[in-house]
Amino acid sequence: MLRAKLFVLSLILYNPILSSSAKPPDKGAKKISTDKENKHETEPNTINGKKGSFATIKDIKHKLAIAKEELKDHSQEGAKDLEKDSKTEISEKNSSFRHHNYEEMTWLLKEYSRKYSKIARLYDIGTSVQNRKLWVMEISNNPGKHEPGEPEFKYVANMHGDEAIGREMLLHLIRYLCKNYGVNERVTSIVDTTRIHIMPSMNPDGYELAATLADDEDIWKSSRPNANGIDLNRNFPDQFFPSTNGPPQPETRAVMKWISSIPFVLSASLHSGALVANYPYDDNPSGQSVYSATPDDDVFRQIARAYSEAHPTMHLANAPWKCKEIPREHFIDGITNGAKWFSVSGGMQDYNYVHSNCFDITLELGCQKFPNASELPEYWQENKEALLSYIEQVHSGVHGFVKDQDGKPVDEARIAVSNRRHDVFSANDGDFWRLLVPGSYDITVSAKGFEQETKSCTVLPDKPATLNFTLTRMRMREPRHQLQQDSWPRDRVSHGGEFRHTQEDGVSQSGGLRRGLDDERADDFDGMRSFGRSARIFPRPK
Repeated sequence: MLRAKLFVLSLILYNPILSSSAKPPDKGAKKISTDKENKHETEPNTINGKKGSFATIKDIKHKLAIAKEELKDHSQEGAKDLEKDSKTEISEKNSSFRHHNYEEMTWLLKEYSRKYSKIARLYDIGTSVQNRKLWVMEISNNPGKHEPGEPEFKYVANMHGDEAIGREMLLHLIRYLCKNYGVNERVTSIVDTTRIHIMPSMNPDGYELAATLADDEDIWKSSRPNANGIDLNRNFPDQFFPSTNGPPQPETRAVMKWISSIPFVLSASLHSGALVANYPYDDNPSGQSVYSATPDDDVFRQIARAYSEAHPTMHLANAPWKCKEIPREHFIDGITNGAKWFSVSGGMQDYNYVHSNCFDITLELGCQKFPNASELPEYWQENKEALLSYIEQVHSGVHGFVKDQDGKPVDEARIAVSNRRHDVFSANDGDFWRLLVPGSYDITVSAKGFEQETKSCTVLPDKPATLNFTLTRMRMREPRHQLQQDSWPRDRVSHGGEFRHTQEDGVSQSGGLRRGLDDERADDFDGMRSFGRSARIFPRPK
């Protein structure tokens, strides 16, 4: 139909009768009567003394252009439909990859939150030293609240201002998830079953400085830390060492409150400077570079390997190395225990594991820290599958609900796995998730005022086990003054309800846990000690 329309308009355009009136005006002539010209353009033509319905040459050319554009759009839509049918995803053009400063990133996040409001919600968890907002994009089929039974996941990037790759990867992940929801079956399933939180930049102040020093070889010295000169990945409370380096920075404190307000199950922070998936512990009591295993070492190895093996080169024995000036480091299967690599005190991944339910690892995406924008498409192709595969790991292990005999949820119930010295706790809705490798387990659930209950389950590969508990209230309770005040829950200090069903600092609090470091305890924190930093010749990752 469009081609026929185009053909007819072409015949009209080149009709001798109409062509005779198509002579352009003399370029040197002055416009004398605007009204006359307007009248000529709006009135129908007169042919052989009769009024007809033919449009003017200008109108015909305009319609011809529209017809051509419609035909072009129709062809493009057909091509897109064909691509959608074959690939079942909408891919990014290389031209859409670039580095985004704070203003550009903010505009992009707001635009996607507006355009894809059914699944995307933008919020902030606080501000940086220089008052830039710490943006988080939530992607979920029901954004704005915790859905009982749906695990919470987070990605954090740009913790070090000079490490730009992770920042751009997460911005493109947001775009990819939004555009492919309802188009790609896998993306749709991930979004429908997971509440995803993505923070592209934890250190926006450092990034702005790094962007102005992109050609400076010593860029990492000044832009790696925040605006106060503090390395944010040495600034969290540490499980082995007391504070020695100042109080938590605004960015650190904001993330600590964020972690305590939402029952995150799994997360990762994106860095650059190496090519490896780094898992806890990041340090040990000796402060030396020796293996420091958590009680869930097998789980951490599994989730770290899930990323490295989904990456085309990270898991290789001799992965490509672009930085001739930086010594190559080799890691078996592309994963490493953090402390064995080099000890870091005050790291964010250890804080997540020790002070919350969340299992967190550090992903080093390459030796380059601030590559040319033309290289970003290659980084995206390398990390896209790995980023998706890692999110899917949040559904491994065992999950379920803890309720009382009346069917009411029991929050803060302790979920203990036999022979593992690390417990997790149920959220406000009584739901819980416990990451585990395939195998058979005995799970014991206990809560204040209830009889404990133990059940057995088998965790299969790629299929989480479901285990629900109904607790019976105790008939006799010990007097409150006889209970040990610090024994429940384990090493988790209550915020006194600060984050429970509230909305503070832009953080969505529903479903959150009351655990975390309270303000008084945080004020007493003096910072973290770092080992061996000054002795390094090259800027280090993590």
